[in-house]
Amino acid sequence: MEENLNNPPYQESYDDELEIDWMGIVTKLLKHWKQIVLIGFIFGCLGIVSALLMKRQYGVTMTLAPELQSRSSSSLSSLTNMLGLGGAATLGSGTDAMNITLFPEISHSTPFLAALLDVPLSSYVSDKQAEEGVKPMHTTVYKHLSGEDKPNYKPKKDEKPYTGVDDPTELTRKQALVVKKLSECITAEVDKKTGVTTINVVMDDRMMVKQLADTVCTRLQVYVSNYRTKKATDDYNYYVALADEAHEELVRAQAAYARSVDFDRSVILQSATAEKDRLREEASLANQIYSQMAQQRELARAKIQEEKPVYAVVQPATLPQRPMNSRAKRVLIWGFLGGFLAVAWYGFGADFLKKMRSDVQEKMEEEQ
Repeated sequence: MEENLNNPPYQESYDDELEIDWMGIVTKLLKHWKQIVLIGFIFGCLGIVSALLMKRQYGVTMTLAPELQSRSSSSLSSLTNMLGLGGAATLGSGTDAMNITLFPEISHSTPFLAALLDVPLSSYVSDKQAEEGVKPMHTTVYKHLSGEDKPNYKPKKDEKPYTGVDDPTELTRKQALVVKKLSECITAEVDKKTGVTTINVVMDDRMMVKQLADTVCTRLQVYVSNYRTKKATDDYNYYVALADEAHEELVRAQAAYARSVDFDRSVILQSATAEKDRLREEASLANQIYSQMAQQRELARAKIQEEKPVYAVVQPATLPQRPMNSRAKRVLIWGFLGGFLAVAWYGFGADFLKKMRSDVQEKMEEEQ
């Protein structure tokens, strides 16, 4: 085989087979230029039809910079020292903060999305349309994504009217489809190095997409804030109940001691004096218990504020001016595709197919 490859005649024929006849290809294209232009025009017309039928999509991007590190507890320590509890352990100091990498999972969770179905939306109306008397259409996320806000919508015979989602774990088939569509409209990405969260929302109306993006951003912050402060809130409610009980006991003890002092003002019996001293001690003890519970209650209140995450909205939701999918771009893509296919066919494809048919026919003749 090596001898054949080094043979000059063989090498020349081998190079001839690999050489592409560019002049021949250009000649073929010039010969069929009318067909190429016609095919490109036909595909361009198809692109126009596709662009007219295309649903316009508008996108809004919001950027949040959440607090990554737990804030200093200096303010809480100052309050502790002021209340005379310098040696007391800080309430909830061991609670874990929600990892910001969970933002994408939260934004696509069924409970979070189901809570967005009742969000009110209104369609975009330009200044010119407003002057002509056009009013915005008021709807909800569920009605818009399910198509119920369209004029030609007709509900099925066995379809029940939507009254809200009572349990996100028991959605109807239609509700599940709407939740799936809503999930496709929302994306959240987190930069693990900087902690910056980017929220993208896509819808077919520029005003609706802005309204939904604002709501998603707000709900996401509230969701995370509630998660972060749940333990501190439970502690606060617990100490509020204890403080209220201690206050009731203090009022009762003080009232009992006051009655004893008034009743025994002219009595000098030892038993009466002992009873009065006991009631005074009970009132004093009740006052100490109430003071401690009130201090713990204020510490728990401060801890709620301490645990609240802080978000800086770097890029707020703004009204998009242009759709994401351009109709002109689609027409150009279709026209380019038609021209490319036509050039490929008349330049290479027709001869290649002809050669393949010839080779197959020769092979069949040889076998016969």
